[in-house]
Amino acid sequence: MKFDFETVVDRSTTGSMKWKGAMRKLQRPLTIPPLSTADMEFVCCPSIEKSIIEALTNKGVMGYTLQPDGYNEAVLKWLKEEHGYQAKEEWILQTFGIVQALYTAIESFSEVGDGVLIQPPVYHQFQKTIENTKRVCIENNLIYKDGRYFMDFEDLEKKAKQAKIMILCSPHNPVGRVWDKEGLERVQKICNENNVIMIADEIHFDFIAKGYHHTCYGTLEESNMILCTSPSKTFNLAGLNISNIVIPNEELRNRFKQQLNCWGLHYQNYFGFYATMGAYSDEGKAWKNELNEVIADNFKTIKEFFNTNYPQMHVVELEATYLVWIDMSCLNMKGSDLEKMLMEKGEIFIEDGSKFDGNGEGFIRINIACPKSVLLEVLNRFKKALG
Repeated sequence: MKFDFETVVDRSTTGSMKWKGAMRKLQRPLTIPPLSTADMEFVCCPSIEKSIIEALTNKGVMGYTLQPDGYNEAVLKWLKEEHGYQAKEEWILQTFGIVQALYTAIESFSEVGDGVLIQPPVYHQFQKTIENTKRVCIENNLIYKDGRYFMDFEDLEKKAKQAKIMILCSPHNPVGRVWDKEGLERVQKICNENNVIMIADEIHFDFIAKGYHHTCYGTLEESNMILCTSPSKTFNLAGLNISNIVIPNEELRNRFKQQLNCWGLHYQNYFGFYATMGAYSDEGKAWKNELNEVIADNFKTIKEFFNTNYPQMHVVELEATYLVWIDMSCLNMKGSDLEKMLMEKGEIFIEDGSKFDGNGEGFIRINIACPKSVLLEVLNRFKKALG
């Protein structure tokens, strides 16, 4: 490996949300990183660090900042070369994160009481965003069959008639699915027939396992689409608050921009721009490729561990993301009780599957974007906690 994916970083004093939350629950310092929130435990990509340092030494001027020279080119190149999507510069807007983009899109394209479609079990912020904006959450639950998840298209056709917006998680968090092109085209057709605006959250689109292919929703030539992308998951930059939102339809883009202006959101984080350019570089691409190898190896380790020690617990195949979804329903425990037991007996922090709604009860989600030594220690603690 050219890059460092083995150093264990102590983030207990850095303000890490994940670490602080775990320490509050445990009521003492941590002895191992928590594997809950989708926040990686790796040393920063060198090209990002270099880019930020260069920005810091740029004569010390960090005032109101729009896209610096080279920013849009870097984003467009990444979308084209990594995801086959030929976007245009004028289509791209920035937000402080994809969750903020969800709020903005829902407020821009729907009214209070309108329906918004999601596909549980899914990232819990989707439902929170819908509830907080006083829209109606319409659930098109995924089907869990033979250890794998599938879309329920018949149900989607019925529920789309009640919706103004659909939020698509692609690749899917937490179940790790890569949706194939045929399935996405079917979703697109259903949305078009019912005038449903698509918000495609593709924040995990750089984490695709070998043998799978991610189809960027933008390549489907969808006009009523808001494509949400960000370097924050791929390069662990959530603290720099920058996402790139692609909206080809001029009318929708103007309405989205107007809503941002109404909230006084005119400028982005100065360092976020430079970190993105460092990430979307040749060295950043090489770092990302090695990262995917590390995640694949970690997944192999965790899958072998459960197959050997707990074969009655099914590890769902990781087609994408770095978040492993495990069926532990054989324990007949509520997710909150299981989460508490693992914390108290092993100082293991995971995500209770019931937080993702749908049929998530009895599952857990584990973040495996961590050094191998951390993962092995957590698995050792699993044996002590579960017996």
